[in-house]
Amino acid sequence: MAFTSYPFSSSPLATEAQYALTASRWGNDGVHTDDLTSTALKVTANGTSSVSIAAGSAFVNGATVENDGPYSLSVVSNSGGSSARKDLVVLRYDASADSILPVYKTGGTTPPTLTNSPGTGVVEIPLAECTVAAGASVVASNAVVDRRWGSGHPVAYGTAGARRPSVKGMLLVEGPDIHLGDGTNWLYVGTASDPVWSTYTPVWTAGASTVNWGSGSTNRGRYKVIGKTCFFDINLIPSGDPATTTSPIQVTLPVPLKGVVRENFTAHLTSAHGGGSWNGTALTIPTETTTKIARIRFNTSSGWSQDFTTNVPFNMRINDVLTISGVYEIA
Repeated sequence: MAFTSYPFSSSPLATEAQYALTASRWGNDGVHTDDLTSTALKVTANGTSSVSIAAGSAFVNGATVENDGPYSLSVVSNSGGSSARKDLVVLRYDASADSILPVYKTGGTTPPTLTNSPGTGVVEIPLAECTVAAGASVVASNAVVDRRWGSGHPVAYGTAGARRPSVKGMLLVEGPDIHLGDGTNWLYVGTASDPVWSTYTPVWTAGASTVNWGSGSTNRGRYKVIGKTCFFDINLIPSGDPATTTSPIQVTLPVPLKGVVRENFTAHLTSAHGGGSWNGTALTIPTETTTKIARIRFNTSSGWSQDFTTNVPFNMRINDVLTISGVYEIA
């Protein structure tokens, strides 16, 4: 046994098998289309003894096949059958016949198995599944199930500032980020690296007034955005007793939320003055604002509190600790 390598000047591609072995790795077997809602090589039936294959092209085992117009393929009769039969319309790559042609392949109660034997020179890919009723020799229009594979596109690389037009089904890699084309936009899929946390300074307000927690207060926000999702937490420790407020306290989010439904985050308040601690909720109200947490409420012995202010339901004072954290969809 020995290793063989090609193509080189001294050992060019010499056989169809060598070419197929090489070219079959250039792209996926399947119909050439960006969208399988297209009619490329789609199989249809109209209740007669044949099915029709629409125009289109495909890639099978490193070779290309084209159909330039409607192609009629005969249905194998099930006249002697006692139950419905599930068949396949396939494209068959046959090296010995030097061709790729459509074949009507009969099955049984389940569809037949596809042949995938590059070594013997026969490879099949599906176009459609057809059901032939017991005793029938026709395929009804509603008895065809689309089984086409799409050949797809190679992964593209680029930068955010110089993107190619979106191609449906194509993956685009920009640095560690992966995007999927829908034909109009590039949709963020994920990242190969975990984004680092960024920081921001939350702004606390009550009505039209800014709440002053003291010049030495701890007022820190952290966040990271992955796709259309924002993870965040806020930590507040006043260095002075704030003025009494009557309007609900609100606090800015790191990035605007999408603004479709209310988001619910966790809140926790710990007293530095022997008052205990309380768990609560922080709510967004998109119809009111998409840039802030609009209400903070705590669970007390008598039930959920009214909206949190600097003095209701608890007196927020120096060295008390308020934390809020959550995840939400961004615009």
